Amino acid sequence: MAQPVPTLDIVSASAPLRGPAAAIAYLLATARASGMRINRTKMAKLLYLADLRAVEHGLPPGSGVEWRWRHYGPHSLRLAEVERDLSEAGVIQVEESADPFAGYRECAIHLIDAPQTIIDAEFAKIVDGVLAEYGRWSAGQLRNLTYQTPPMQEAIKQNRREVRLDLAGGPPLPDLGSGLDRLRRWAKRNPLPDDEPGGVDDLVEESSYLADHRTEATRQLLEE
Repeated sequence: MAQPVPTLDIVSASAPLRGPAAAIAYLLATARASGMRINRTKMAKLLYLADLRAVEHGLPPGSGVEWRWRHYGPHSLRLAEVERDLSEAGVIQVEESADPFAGYRECAIHLIDAPQTIIDAEFAKIVDGVLAEYGRWSAGQLRNLTYQTPPMQEAIKQNRREVRLDLAGGPPLPDLGSGLDRLRRWAKRNPLPDDEPGGVDDLVEESSYLADHRTEATRQLLEE
């Protein structure tokens, strides 16, 4: 069961974080307590590995995001939205730096405030374990590791980028977005009809007609 897990001694006065925001804040807080530097790529790969390990242990993925094959391995566009929200709330600060010779740009993520998080206790332990094992790996090492995981291997086997990864290791999951959009458009063009005039009255009349029969049947059952 999900329960509050304080990320650090600092607890904000705002409401506790939940879902992806809580998973990110907990990961960053735990990494900071261990002196680990986290950038965007590392954060995504570490969360993916934590979700993968959770599924291996028969638990639901705790990050709350959908993983697809993009951006050098498993990634979720939801992470950018959560990062923006946490930055605007003053919980994190994103620091961009670039190597003028190699042309490599890094976006390091620093935790400013560590609010209380609502995160599953078992998933929190999994995040702790993943950080202990891989938290000091470079972004490149983590990227290479995630490419070797069963969900990514299945996607690579089918050469299908942008597919939803099945963390259980099966083939990529079907994308239901387009089908749901078609259903919504159909429902909009075909609204449900109003109730037939008198329909409810007919049901009430029929129920009243059968009342005596139900009473007699119940009496006979009780007498047997």
